[in-house]
Order: sequence, then structure tokens, then C-alpha cells
Amino acid sequence: MRQITTLVAALALVSFVGVNAAPAAQGDTYKVKKAECKKRADGMHFGVHFIKKNRWVKDCIAGKVT
Repeated sequence: MRQITTLVAALALVSFVGVNAAPAAQGDTYKVKKAECKKRADGMHFGVHFIKKNRWVKDCIAGKVT
């Protein structure tokens, strides 16, 4: 009986850790993609047109820009 309780507790801990790890990975992917798009936008010389630059970065993150 004691081994079953330990096993159930271990499974609960593993499932909890697995659920919490997934969103962090997605957030990291987004941050990396955003940084890459911002770097590309800096090379495009938008100048004072920061609204156009931000729109382009959002489109880049969404995959609409080649």
C-alpha cells in the first residue's frame, strides 16, 4: 500500500512538471522569433516610421513576411 501511494505521488509530480514546462518553451520560441524579426527590421532602415516597423515585426513573427 505504501509503494502505491509513493508511485501515485511521483506520477502526480511528473505530470505537474510536464504541464508547467510546455508554456515556457513556447514563450522562449516566441522571444527568439521576435528578436530575429526585430534584428531584420533594424536592417531595413524604417527610420522614424516605428508604427510601420512594429507592424512589419508582427507580420514577420506570424510568418507573413518572406
